[in-house]
Amino acid sequence: MDPATLAARHNSEAPLWRAAARQLRGYIPARTRYALLACITGEALALIGFLWLLAVTLAALVTAPAVPPLSTLVLLAILALARGALLIWRDRLATRLGLQITSRLRATLAHNAMQPAWRLQHGEGAGRLATRLGQEVDVLQPYYGGYLPAFFNAMVQPLLILLLVFSQNWLAGVLLLFAAPMIPLFMAIIGMGVAGLAEQQQQQLARLGDHFLDRLRALPLLRLAGATERSIDSVGVAADAWRQSAMRVLRVAFLSSAVLEFFASIAIASVAIYVGMALLGFLTWGPAESITAVSALVILLLAPEYFAPLRQLGQHYHDRGAALAAMAGLAPLLESPVAPPGQHTATAPRWSTAPQVTVTDLTLQPPGCEAPIFSGLNLEVAAGEWLAITGPSGSGKSSLADALLGFSTPAHGDIRIDNQPLAHMNADELRVNTAWLGQQPNLSAASVLANIAPGDDDPAQSTLQQLIADCALTPVIAALPHGLHSRLGDDGAGLSGGERQRVALARALYRQPRLLILDEPTASLDPASESAILTTLRKLAGDTTIIMFVHSARAAAAADRCLDLTAYE
Repeated sequence: MDPATLAARHNSEAPLWRAAARQLRGYIPARTRYALLACITGEALALIGFLWLLAVTLAALVTAPAVPPLSTLVLLAILALARGALLIWRDRLATRLGLQITSRLRATLAHNAMQPAWRLQHGEGAGRLATRLGQEVDVLQPYYGGYLPAFFNAMVQPLLILLLVFSQNWLAGVLLLFAAPMIPLFMAIIGMGVAGLAEQQQQQLARLGDHFLDRLRALPLLRLAGATERSIDSVGVAADAWRQSAMRVLRVAFLSSAVLEFFASIAIASVAIYVGMALLGFLTWGPAESITAVSALVILLLAPEYFAPLRQLGQHYHDRGAALAAMAGLAPLLESPVAPPGQHTATAPRWSTAPQVTVTDLTLQPPGCEAPIFSGLNLEVAAGEWLAITGPSGSGKSSLADALLGFSTPAHGDIRIDNQPLAHMNADELRVNTAWLGQQPNLSAASVLANIAPGDDDPAQSTLQQLIADCALTPVIAALPHGLHSRLGDDGAGLSGGERQRVALARALYRQPRLLILDEPTASLDPASESAILTTLRKLAGDTTIIMFVHSARAAAAADRCLDLTAYE
């Protein structure tokens, strides 16, 4: 990338990186920040004191050879041990901070990913989510565990050393002072591109995760179509693209480290040449004539330690770029789910009766769509009524179901349950009293019983058996080797599509919801099973308000009332 393009891209993306940097810093507790600063300051003071005392001891040995006093050796040992202890404490503080923050962010992201509203809003694939939960969150650990202490150390230790060197020889201090900005300046130039390269690498990895998972899920179909070899090649191409993006980041990191080492070495050499020539009498201008063996040793011993934190910061600078890129992608995903926004409570009340649902002047327009799916929808579902909503594919049935459940926000209009705005209702109260069955329900790799009654170790057998019969599951469960305790595979493997649908319906009805929203509940069922399900729903009507989205004319005819969405397109 040429310099002009790099600068233009940096200017356009600078607000994004600044926001990501603020968010990364915002996760650091003030107490940990102060403890880390105190630890680094103590470590720098112990190092400077050790080198000062060592210089004085060496100068005394050169001028008057003798065994150093025991007190001097003891003090040197104490300072060395103190610095070592502070280094260990600093590393533990930084590592613990990184683990705590990444653990909290991973838990937040996992919690959000379990919310249907969040998944609808962000459209994250399972493979991409797995990459974000693993790789991208892990990228933040080196920032807190490596870059952050290196940054604090680079702010504290060089400043303290510079003050001491100025007190010994102001010209040596000037040499160090003017050499130091070269390293941060070069790091800033590199930082213009490293964050963008790291972002490209992480995007490539996220796409690779989605790509691989899609091929893995479609493996049976790929085998039937004889397309496994082409799929292997496509995965190889995607993996090679990620490898190339990773190598670009590594090249920048290695180049930056080499250049920083070069500048630091030149600066240390210039100070050493000045001190040596001043001691030998070749330099007589400035403070050169007043330099002593002690001050010369102090400067020579401190010069490498002056640049050491800056070099260490340079080594960890690519960790900052990678963390900025990761946080720029994670920040929108770490926000709370958009709906429902109500606060969680320890115990949510059960509704005593079926609710009334009122929709007023509703317009649905998903993000990115130029035209609304439909507009001006007015609808009132009486308490205990069974309403069927029909319409061709693409008419907005699933979108309306998402809006009624609070999974998406309407572009215009209002949805109320018993005259309360849906957006303001308590999340736990809705969860306890509402059930939903989508077109493609998910079943876990657990027993049939665990799928029907999740979290209930001892369900009432009479209620459970009646529910199984109502959902036409009695012959299905009887045919399984261990009945209700038969374990299913991933996503309900071991059952047919219609059987999975009935198990999911039984799960939705198990908690006896007061509001039941169904999206194509009979789409995969044979006529006998469909008749059994419709009979069950008829029994529920009156105590439960049912809103059912269907294509089936038979299912629509079984409801109390039918609404055609095509009238609102």
